[in-house]
Amino acid sequence: MGKIEVLPAGESALLLDFSSYQTHESRSATTSRIHRLVSILDQETNSPIRELTPSYTALLVEFDSETTNAADIEQHLRFCSEKIGEIQLPPRPSYEIPVAYGGAYGPDLGWVADYLRMSVSQVVELHCSVSFSVSFYGFRPGFAYLDGWPAANSLPRLEAPRPAVPKGSVALAGTQCGIYPSLSPGGWRLIGQTPLSVFVPGNQSFCRWELGSTLRFYPVRP
Repeated sequence: MGKIEVLPAGESALLLDFSSYQTHESRSATTSRIHRLVSILDQETNSPIRELTPSYTALLVEFDSETTNAADIEQHLRFCSEKIGEIQLPPRPSYEIPVAYGGAYGPDLGWVADYLRMSVSQVVELHCSVSFSVSFYGFRPGFAYLDGWPAANSLPRLEAPRPAVPKGSVALAGTQCGIYPSLSPGGWRLIGQTPLSVFVPGNQSFCRWELGSTLRFYPVRP
């Protein structure tokens, strides 16, 4: 079995490293383990924990150092971690995302097809066949890292990032997919664009979808 390593991350934060679990389980299983711990901690009331920031294999826990200390927080986190197996996450919603593929909306689609030795239609079909999972948020407000693109079809990032990627661009990098929530620089491979608004200012995550949600894409005419 894996073991959680707890590392200091400043005066008021701890980093929980779950990477040892990946010696015997998939990345998505490790990420789900982190999501269950986040669910436990989110349900607590009057907690000194102020912010939880997950990734694929780690969880950054920020706390109020004026009311508690790192040793007590670590003890509490290890106690909660032992209960991960008892937690069943509530069903997460699924979303269907319309995408205009290729052309000006997805300028890298042809390159992706050549790199994978597929036709453009095969790449679109593959992308629409995958159930992507919201693993964590990062890079900029509203950007969700979507896990699920086949490892056999992993894609390199651009050698030099674009200075301006349009809002709604659907992109691939490595085994990840993402939707740019606003105009920004970016180095992922752009294959299409959705008209849906991803950035939601009123949400804690600034994102339209929740951790663990499933996203499926489907093609539409521009």
